[in-house]
Amino acid sequence: MGVKDFLLLFRTLSLCSGTRPAGLSEASRLLPKDNSASQKFPYGKGYGDERCDVYTRGSSAKEPMDTQPTSTKDRLYPTTRCSNLLIPLIKYLMFMSNFAFAVLGLSILCIGIWGLIDKQSLIGDQIGYLGTDPMLFFIIIGLVVFVLSLSGCIGFLRENACLLRFYSAGMCALIVLQSISAIVLLSFREQIRDSVKRSMIVAVSRYQDDSDLKFIMDEMQLGMECCGVESYQDWGMNLYFNCSSTGVLSCGVPYSCCIDPLENGTVPNSQCGFKALEMGETTAGSTVYLGGCAPQLSLWLSRHFWDIAAGFLLVITIELISVSCAQRILGEVKQIKSMWLSMNQNQEQ
Repeated sequence: MGVKDFLLLFRTLSLCSGTRPAGLSEASRLLPKDNSASQKFPYGKGYGDERCDVYTRGSSAKEPMDTQPTSTKDRLYPTTRCSNLLIPLIKYLMFMSNFAFAVLGLSILCIGIWGLIDKQSLIGDQIGYLGTDPMLFFIIIGLVVFVLSLSGCIGFLRENACLLRFYSAGMCALIVLQSISAIVLLSFREQIRDSVKRSMIVAVSRYQDDSDLKFIMDEMQLGMECCGVESYQDWGMNLYFNCSSTGVLSCGVPYSCCIDPLENGTVPNSQCGFKALEMGETTAGSTVYLGGCAPQLSLWLSRHFWDIAAGFLLVITIELISVSCAQRILGEVKQIKSMWLSMNQNQEQ
């Protein structure tokens, strides 16, 4: 909390309790000299029915409101005695939360850029596969999160109306996009399932050529205890695992397809799926998982549908609260500006 907010909180607690804190003389600049000279102003529509005392601060802070300014420095600056203590709380909570998300978004963005550079995905023949590169997804998500969070972080801290409007508009657009995506996912389940299958087929065929796709397939097969897209025979689509290949991986499957994928419990056993594609289902079933990952993924989504829906609603709720807080601070800024302009116009007259 800044020094200004601390003094405001200290003065508010002292004055609203009707007592003058020890150590403050009659000439203290924290307090107006004459209470009867203060004018009454409503704090603003939507901020309660209480009326707060408003006085000036600056070189004429001790003078009555009807005193005419003698110079530019004597212009009025509105200050409320019974200020809404919720505003500083909203301001700093939203600053800290948006700062954390800005750091998270920047980290995701850096990971995505590093991944593209490390794999040389932007040069040569690799650029043709950029659309299916998971690192591109990291870059887009990281960039959106970082830009929105940074604008909210600075906007709440500095009470900048322009940044707060940008933050509110961006969050509203994000809420609309997420809602439309949820509706599309529910309305076109079959088409999306087919699209996921095609993506998995691409991952199987490029397993040895793309380290990110290899990582995703290994994690999926280990976590869901599956192999391939529809069955373990799908690994025949891969150039290295196809039985026509002359390499050591010919007619085999990745170690992540194996029932016991680790050697001595620690090191991945790359030979555990050796010649699995030549075996019958009964023999291969004792070594590798026979079922594909597409049916397992559909089953997992069906079992955890309500958990996913609850998480989605929680995210939407947090985003709506963020927009509401931004609008509250914007309303406060507009109220203070309106009071400032009105009081200076009256004083100049």
